[in-house]
Amino acid sequence: MPKAKDLCIVAPKYLGVPYSKMDCQAFVEKCLSDIGIDENLPGSNAWYRRMTWVGTPEECKKTFGAIPPGAFLFILKQDGKEPEKYKLDGIGNASHIGIYTGMSFVQLCEVGNVDPYTHDFDFGDGAINSSSTHGCVCTSKFAGKAISGGWNRVGLWDRLSYEINADPGEMDGGEIMTAIVTAASGSSVKMRAKPSTSCRTYWDVPVGETVIVNSQDGEWSAISWAGKDGFMQTKYLSFDGSDAGTVTVSRAKLEAIYQEIGELLEVVG
Repeated sequence: MPKAKDLCIVAPKYLGVPYSKMDCQAFVEKCLSDIGIDENLPGSNAWYRRMTWVGTPEECKKTFGAIPPGAFLFILKQDGKEPEKYKLDGIGNASHIGIYTGMSFVQLCEVGNVDPYTHDFDFGDGAINSSSTHGCVCTSKFAGKAISGGWNRVGLWDRLSYEINADPGEMDGGEIMTAIVTAASGSSVKMRAKPSTSCRTYWDVPVGETVIVNSQDGEWSAISWAGKDGFMQTKYLSFDGSDAGTVTVSRAKLEAIYQEIGELLEVVG
């Protein structure tokens, strides 16, 4: 299954392409085609209704732990301007579609091998879209929360792998481990780019935030948060909502342990 995050790799190469040649829907469909998915739907309203899961940015983070790179972004309005065939479903008008990347304008230009001074397409960090207002494929401000007049819905689709726990539609591969960031003092904990306290590249994760735990190796845990991957000291992670460092053991693991104990008892007996 194609990975959603690969959309973040192919999308930046279209920065600066005129809107007249590639509107918001065509841009998204072109990026999907580049990673092996050919789909042609009649507009952003059709795309919104094709999603397996949709919700506000806040709901996405609460449900999945983060907004995954490659997620679709929508502007949903209750202005009655949706196509006639959708007016009775009560959903509203999904007037625009884009792609969440979690990257800055400079990073997107680097990934797309695009000269940032060739066109005027810097309109914020986080997202990328083809904008009729700005007249081209450009970056867009999205900081992981609904902004008045801007991106207010996140869409996930079961034809893409998001590498998260995707209950709606069972979008990608089973259970994951999550944890809550906790600290006896302070309001945030550092998520570092490398598993070392000397690493100077880090992000401050607020205490109380839920993060995805990808793996653990003693002192450090590899985690994902707010579309970023990094490392956090395991002592700052609570796996059961109370005691930091308590590791959740799956039912399958417990059954294997019980079986081993039973075999040992038979040998001893």
